[in-house]
This record gives sequence, C-alpha cells and structure tokens, in this order.
Amino acid sequence: MAPGVSSGDPVLLLASGLNGPDDLLYEEGGTVLVGEHGDGHIARIAADGSLTRLPQVVPEVEGFAQVGGTVYVADQFHARVVFLTPTGVQTLVQLQPVASGANLDGISADLKGSALVVPDSPHGTVLFVDTAGRITGRISGFSRPAGSAPDPELGGYLIADENASAVFELKDGRISRLAGGLPGVDDAVRDPRQHLLAILPGRGQVFDVTAGAAVASGLRNPQGLAFDGAQNLLVTESDSGRLDLVVTSFALTVPTGVIQLVPGQGVCYGILRAPGNTDSISLHESVGALPAADPLTGSQGEVVPSTCNLAVCTVSLALQGPTGLEYAQFSYRD
Repeated sequence: MAPGVSSGDPVLLLASGLNGPDDLLYEEGGTVLVGEHGDGHIARIAADGSLTRLPQVVPEVEGFAQVGGTVYVADQFHARVVFLTPTGVQTLVQLQPVASGANLDGISADLKGSALVVPDSPHGTVLFVDTAGRITGRISGFSRPAGSAPDPELGGYLIADENASAVFELKDGRISRLAGGLPGVDDAVRDPRQHLLAILPGRGQVFDVTAGAAVASGLRNPQGLAFDGAQNLLVTESDSGRLDLVVTSFALTVPTGVIQLVPGQGVCYGILRAPGNTDSISLHESVGALPAADPLTGSQGEVVPSTCNLAVCTVSLALQGPTGLEYAQFSYRD
C-alpha cells in the first residue's frame, strides 16, 4: 500500500517520479499515458513498469480521449483540443480562453467511441465535437464542468462539476443532478457494480458516492481517475508524483529486475485480490512462455519461459477474469 494511503482495497505503486501527474488514459495492452502538468510531457508507463516520455509536449494536459486509434489531448493552457501526430500535435478545435488560464478540463470519448465530449469549463458548457473539429452539440447550465465520462450502462455521461460540488448525468440533452456535497470534485466514473466513484482532491480521496465511503484516502492531491483492463482504479497523485493502482478486482505481481533462470525453469506470478474476491483467473495469453499452472481461485500461477538466446528476454502475460484482462511483463536471462 502506498505510504500514507488508507484503503479497503490494496494500493499498488505503478510509477513514481512524475512531474505533477494529472489526467491519464489507459490503453489496450496495459499501457497508461499520464499528462505531467509540471512540464507538459506525456509519460507512458508500460505493463512492465518502465517509463518513457513521448516526444510531443502539451502544456497542462487536462484530459485524454482515444478515438479510432488517435489520441486526443486537452491543452488547458491554450484552451484547445489537440491530437497527437507521429512528431507533434495538431489542433482539432480552439476554444475561447479566459484570463485566468483555467480553461477546458476532463475531455472524454463519446458513447460510440467516434467523437469527443469536451467540458468548456469556464463557460459552463459541455461540447460535443467530431473528429473533423466541428462542434455538433452544446449543453449549457453547468457551473464549472471539470470531467466527463461516458456511462454505457445507463446511456449518458457523468459530468463532474467542481464549482457546484456535484456530479451530474447528461443524457439526451438533459442534465440531472446525481450527487452533491462533493467539494472540488474533479472526475467521476461508475464501476461495474454501478457505484458512482468520484475524485475529491482537497480531501485526498477516491470516494464511493453510492456507498458513502472512501475507496482510498490519504492521497496527495489525486487528479486522474480511470479503469484498467480488469476494472481496477488508476489514480494519479499530483503532489507526490505517483501513479497508483487501487485493486478493486485483481492485479498481477511478477518478479522485478532481470531474473536468472536455467532453461526449462518455471516462474511464478502472483494474484493480488481485492478483499472478498474469489474470481477464477486464467491465463489468456502468454508471449515468450508456455503455461504451466493457472491461478484459478488461488493466489499464484506459473509459466515456463522459452530458452533465452539474448542478453535479456521478456515474457508478456495477459490474465483473464470476469472483470476483464490484466497485463504484466517480466525480464529474464538463461
């Protein structure tokens, strides 16, 4: 568990040394993109925990969305949405900036995954923007919408309004207040149980609004909130430069560093479960190793890595549970 963090669920450190990490994007295969508010870099954390930084620089990243393989980024400093190109960024839509610099915040993809939802925060509106940069819809009536998230089960969008201290549902052009009394709420999502979860930076909490209890407390200025492939919670702590994983279903633990093996030797990996989790977990895919034993309802599994004829070889794992896929990698030599 992270230092200073209290939680009913285990908390794993995925990355540290980030420069003011804020919003994030989980990509298929276990990779996470994190916007570093301190210097405009975008960090990429791979399934093996390695950290690299993209060549593109976006001052004050305040939201990501992925549509059709293209990554879109909210550039709060310039009040615009950009998309990443192989060598830089290109503006998709330019909004009207305000003198304070507290511009748009918390963009997301739409329910169809074909366009963007853009909170134009200082103007109290939520915009729908297509991939050609056209504004196709505009919903007003918010105080400061600071985060959007599609809600596929109920067919709408969750809008976190930090000035109203409330989370709203935006559906069919209508706004409904779901919950209040959430000071500075920055992001909100709905988990597989249909519980409403919210980030409360001032309280240092991920808060389960439905249950009326904290999922994790003691966080230092939490900002970004997203699910990984197995519906665990990814959370950034801006003031401590961390990316955390709050294990609400199951996660993998694998050996760190480069482990020394003899040909044919097996390697065990661990299953870290949320309290009460007894799901059956099986190996979905293994690259660079053969399966030896599935975890099922237990706490570990085993694979046998292929003979390594290089200085260092890598095994990539994908484990399947009822909530989805969880990924991990480890390195070894013979």
